[in-house]
Amino acid sequence: MAGLGRFFGVYYAYVFLFDFMLAYAIYTALFELRGISVAEIGILLAFWSASAIVLEMPSGALSDHFDRRVLLVVAPLLKALTFVCWGLANGSFWLYGLGFLFWSAGQALQSGSREALLYERLAEAGRSDEFDKILGRDSAAEGLGIGAGALLGGFVAQFDMDWAIWLSIPPLLVGAGLALLLHDNRRSRQAEDGETPATYLSHFADAFGEFRRHADLRFVTIYMSVGLITFELLEEFDQLYYLAVSVPIWAWGLLAAAVELVYAYASVAAHRLAGRPYLAWALPLLGGALLVAASLGDNPWYVLLLELAYVAIAPVAVLAEARFHRVMDGRSRATTTSALIMAENIAGIVATLLFGFLAQWLGILPAYGWAGLVMLPVAAWVFVGQRRGMRAID
Repeated sequence: MAGLGRFFGVYYAYVFLFDFMLAYAIYTALFELRGISVAEIGILLAFWSASAIVLEMPSGALSDHFDRRVLLVVAPLLKALTFVCWGLANGSFWLYGLGFLFWSAGQALQSGSREALLYERLAEAGRSDEFDKILGRDSAAEGLGIGAGALLGGFVAQFDMDWAIWLSIPPLLVGAGLALLLHDNRRSRQAEDGETPATYLSHFADAFGEFRRHADLRFVTIYMSVGLITFELLEEFDQLYYLAVSVPIWAWGLLAAAVELVYAYASVAAHRLAGRPYLAWALPLLGGALLVAASLGDNPWYVLLLELAYVAIAPVAVLAEARFHRVMDGRSRATTTSALIMAENIAGIVATLLFGFLAQWLGILPAYGWAGLVMLPVAAWVFVGQRRGMRAID
């Protein structure tokens, strides 16, 4: 038990540091202030998703085939190169794009690896039934990292935005060092059991088989990648919303930190809401209504409605991801998880481009309102699916 406790401590610290970046507070606003248009920002974000699609499943298969710890060490080092590129960009669209490519590579290496390592460690200890609780803490650690970085980044950016970029690098270097302590328990188990290791390409076939066998896995994947992804992509444009409703730059970090703190609490408490399937459609519907209300904003107080929309979907995001892992029964867990993330990125490309050009055409505030209305068909689809026996959350 003590060994598992130490693992959790290192694991949560790694998750926190991977997203403890001061740049979160200002980077899309920095792009615009350096001469990048809103439509070009949308293109950059879509490229970010596109590069993630290309890299996600190959990196998941690498994680299933080799030591997950190695990938978790390399991931933050690649992500650190993002901020080297951005620090040197000085308005260069192409250097900002190269930075996003490094971010995608780092994110792809750790995404499937991280959750698979966590689930397997719990399963080995006979505690896989606690995965939704532990995953909630994982999400909270990530949210707290984002919030703390944004809080500090907002104050730093008030004096110099470039420093917010450069100071995003050291936490990633520390995270890479911590990853050396995250032992992949499959290594010793395979050595003891004498299992014949799968080939690299067989992991892709295993992942395909998972989706073919499990209708619920397909249902949860569509739910997360088409429905919940809307809220995730909107966060990338929030600094433009702040500008539109005249939120001062020094408050950007405070807002981000506050919402991440509340989001973290909602994630940790998510397991207590298990067994209420109606939340799978009710909470996204509530979040959509809050987005519509936030789009009417003409002063900084409306930003509170926007932040509440993000908090509203925190519990179902955790419960849906936990269900995804419980439905899986194959050995290529990281590759299958990467397929989910790839689906999210495909949907993210389409949605980001649509939102970027819609914001360019109608304005940033009306675009948020239209994004909120998207939750109406999403909620209806989930409601009908549940009546047919499908489940997005446990």
